[in-house]
Amino acid sequence: MEKIIGINAVNEAIESNVNIEYIEIFTGVRPEQVAKLKTKASKKNIIVKEGKKKIENSQGVVAYISDYDYYITFKEFLESAVKEEKSTVLILDGVQDPRNFGALIRSAEIFGVKGIIIPERNSVKINETVVKTSTGAIEHVSIIKVKNIAETIDELKKYDFWIYGAEGSAKKYYHEENYPAKTALVLGSEGFGIRKKVREHCDILIKIPMKGKINSLNVSVAGGILLSEISKNR
Repeated sequence: MEKIIGINAVNEAIESNVNIEYIEIFTGVRPEQVAKLKTKASKKNIIVKEGKKKIENSQGVVAYISDYDYYITFKEFLESAVKEEKSTVLILDGVQDPRNFGALIRSAEIFGVKGIIIPERNSVKINETVVKTSTGAIEHVSIIKVKNIAETIDELKKYDFWIYGAEGSAKKYYHEENYPAKTALVLGSEGFGIRKKVREHCDILIKIPMKGKINSLNVSVAGGILLSEISKNR
């Protein structure tokens, strides 16, 4: 049985279609912190239990879920995305850290991203850490697993998406671009960046100016900056 931990994440899960078996609230959590959560749970007939041994980093609240799949197929995603006049897609080419993934999901939801595409292999999977770090955002952003990122990019192009790759060696700064109505942003893995084959399928490479002594940003921070700029046209 999977767990969703943290007050915000559990609140979002109650409001979504996640199949919650029960919620556990641990000793020491102040009643006012979980009053609204208990009310929501009661309205949906979700059992709330009292726990004794607090789970680390849980903020004293854990939801236990079953029979729920966060992923949708690429075909399902396209059916909804192509209908939108303006649509932003985030493509993660091998992001490995669950905290980075969760933070990117959070930024994606805030800046109106319709879906996040990840490869089936060599990529972080959704787990407790991802769900908690997203602070509930994962309930509102489609996550799509695909076999081949390069082929998926080519498919998106058929539906008028322009593909931007974030690359430190790019010649163009991200703020110099006027992003089109349908934009896909590709972010590479921590430490290695976008793979060569995937990079070759991008239409335009962009970079963030670096003025300090450190020459790179955490992928989740870079993603937030770029998605914020893209969202200006939305």
